[in-house]
Amino acid sequence: MLVVPLTQQVDLGTRDHLLYELARDLSSTLDLDVVLEKVMDRVITLMQASRGFIVLIDPIDSSLSVQMSSGEADPEKTRQFLGSRTVIEHVVTTGQAVVSTDASLDDRFKGQQSVILQNLRSIIAVPLVTKGKVIGAVYVDNPFRASIFEEKDKEFLQAIADLAAIAIDNARQYERSEFLRQLFEAHVNKQVTDYVLTRSGRTLRFLPGERREVTMLNSDIAGFSALSQSMEAEELVLFLNDYFQRMIRVVLDHGGNIDKFQGDGMLVVFGAPNPMHDHAERALNAALAMVREVDRFNRELIESGRPAIAVGMGLDTGEVVAGHVGSGERMEFTLIGVPVNNSAYLSKVRPARVLMSETTRERVPHGFHVATYEPMQLKGAKGPQPIYELAISLIAD
Repeated sequence: MLVVPLTQQVDLGTRDHLLYELARDLSSTLDLDVVLEKVMDRVITLMQASRGFIVLIDPIDSSLSVQMSSGEADPEKTRQFLGSRTVIEHVVTTGQAVVSTDASLDDRFKGQQSVILQNLRSIIAVPLVTKGKVIGAVYVDNPFRASIFEEKDKEFLQAIADLAAIAIDNARQYERSEFLRQLFEAHVNKQVTDYVLTRSGRTLRFLPGERREVTMLNSDIAGFSALSQSMEAEELVLFLNDYFQRMIRVVLDHGGNIDKFQGDGMLVVFGAPNPMHDHAERALNAALAMVREVDRFNRELIESGRPAIAVGMGLDTGEVVAGHVGSGERMEFTLIGVPVNNSAYLSKVRPARVLMSETTRERVPHGFHVATYEPMQLKGAKGPQPIYELAISLIAD
């Protein structure tokens, strides 16, 4: 059967159109797997190959691995490179494309084990190059038919690979930026991250001071110092992570911004950096949900033979200054104002309970039950101030 090389079948205008379609498809996604799949599908179709591989260089250890393949029926072999390793290593090392009309007769490869064992015939491989750096290679072959490819086909596949390299690099950069964003959000609250990114443009690296009316919620585990002494270090960290995971989920569900952790304590703000008109209501709902979550946590602790905990919470509503404090090398979003100190003070009242200032009490929505507590001297006040306790009834679920 007469095999007509690809370049004799595809004229220049058709080739340009095919490359345009590929560029359009690749620009429609930043998902690396989708990019690789689109490239592989087009390569197999256009090059009339029986199988193909996209091999990428690991940016950390420089190892080669198959990231996408086609033409292999065995699922377990889809991530194995089954072509000529000599060819792929030559392409990646030198950055030069390779084409062979019959590898079994080609002086460069005919003695290689992979060529002999797999009876490789037509082979074409080109480097993936972006920003002057080889990041991998595209390899296609046909183990059964010779003379499928000629030198001009190498140019066409290289044009495809050049488009693919840009798309792969963009997808990798996007994956990296998303990973860094998620890592950043694990250490800096998502609200702060989004707020800075939305407002930063190309110059703003920090939030200037802004006045906000907020409701602060501070939580503190009663008697935690003594409790921590009875735990091994690893057990203590696991305990706190279990506890905070529950509390954080509740806070985020109610729109709170976790300002900082202080040992077993947690400082939460409702109304900064994003302004909220219902910050007090959100904070009270969060406190109620936190108490109920602590109750569930305690039932699990008791069932496992460990002592229950009591968590004090303090709420205060008022004006704070929110912004970044620090230097160009290290900065932190922080809140400055009387409500920060008052909420911390109220959270440490024992026995542990949920206490609030009069300014928070004034904003308690319908349906909440509040009881009068004994007056206290709060920071900045001239005399004892009215304090209120959130009445909570716990119903076993």
